Amino acid sequence: MPTHPAAPPAWLSTWMSASAALFFLLMLSAPSGYSVGGGVLLLGGLAVWWAGRRANATHQAGTPGGQSPAPWTVEDSTLCALLLAVFAINTLAVLWHGDSGKYLDQGVRYLLALPILIGLRRVRLRLDWLAAGLALGLFATAGIAAWQTRWVGLVRAEGFVTSAIPFGDMALTMAFWCLMGAALAAIQRRWAWTALLLAGALAGTYAMIASASRGSLVALPILTALAAIALLRRAHLRPLLTGAAILAAATTLVLATLPASQIAENRYAAALNEWQAYSQQGDATNNVGSRLEAWKAALISIPEQPLLGWGHAQYRDHLQELIAAERIAPFVGTLSNTHNQFIEIWLHQGSLGLIAFLALLIASFWYFCRRLRAPEPVVRVLACCGAALPSAFAAFGLTQVILGRNNGVMFFLVSLAVLWAAMRQAEQDAAAGD
Repeated sequence: MPTHPAAPPAWLSTWMSASAALFFLLMLSAPSGYSVGGGVLLLGGLAVWWAGRRANATHQAGTPGGQSPAPWTVEDSTLCALLLAVFAINTLAVLWHGDSGKYLDQGVRYLLALPILIGLRRVRLRLDWLAAGLALGLFATAGIAAWQTRWVGLVRAEGFVTSAIPFGDMALTMAFWCLMGAALAAIQRRWAWTALLLAGALAGTYAMIASASRGSLVALPILTALAAIALLRRAHLRPLLTGAAILAAATTLVLATLPASQIAENRYAAALNEWQAYSQQGDATNNVGSRLEAWKAALISIPEQPLLGWGHAQYRDHLQELIAAERIAPFVGTLSNTHNQFIEIWLHQGSLGLIAFLALLIASFWYFCRRLRAPEPVVRVLACCGAALPSAFAAFGLTQVILGRNNGVMFFLVSLAVLWAAMRQAEQDAAAGD
């Protein structure tokens, strides 16, 4: 990437902005909605790359008037290198173990995220379009959750993704972004946008409650701390406190009147009972006990294959040996994975895979956190939203393999690319205005 690349045609900025908005609009509200938005973003990213090649070949300069993208930096290169490293190690592990090609599916998406990230970094994103797509997507998501729990008869809303757990986790993440957008709109005295985004945050909260996802609560203290660091300034207290009071009252109403809140409450109480049954009686057949026993089995096995881990078929045979030796409960043999993102990667990709994955999470989190106290509110809010992504997914990954699903990995990678590009653009605009 050149330090000062030529700006692509204006229509590509429109394409990429609309595609990003479409991604959030359809993410949880349509079957394979993430594939539609991700696909058009990939096409746009490739078009941006091709336009850049043509412009560089003819020695065209960037568009004057502050319309060129923010300069490419070491941070951008590091994120791209880490995405490539995660893909490469996943591919190496699958080939080394002779695993089925289906285990390349999620890994290859880290490679496909590169043209999306590079393309987004070279266009001007329309933040209002992204906010509208996010809020409208959450309205549709809440509607799907209500339809599934009230009319279809599902006990827990799961949208059109693989299960209720990732549905609730991603709804919570999007609701948090809506809430941060509402805070920014309140700071800017844009009250219509404040109302729209607050309503979107409430809709996402309802969808999370309807999913009864217990793992979502693990992320809440982290998200609260990030929001406090980014927003708590004396000049912003009045609009922020007003918005917080409105959201708290509306959330209380949701919790008090909707049956979904009772489902969630029962599941949180059940988690404690399941933990006690496992710790006191060794019951590994409930949700909590089976997860803990799966972690135990993996942690027994990892030291035997530390570099590139165990192949999937190889590990299934090894599990049967552990069960026969009565080192783990037989129920573990029926589980599809370890129910922990970090242990799963460590188990099947070894220390190399875990290091690359942790490096991507830590680097992206740190790069966003560096801007949490930036002078410009737009930069701070986007930095907060960006830092929330890897930290929330790290929390979610403690009890599930959320990036082992196409919807989870697509949500993570596309959101990372969009938020990073939007924040760097906001930084460039702030610098141009000084």
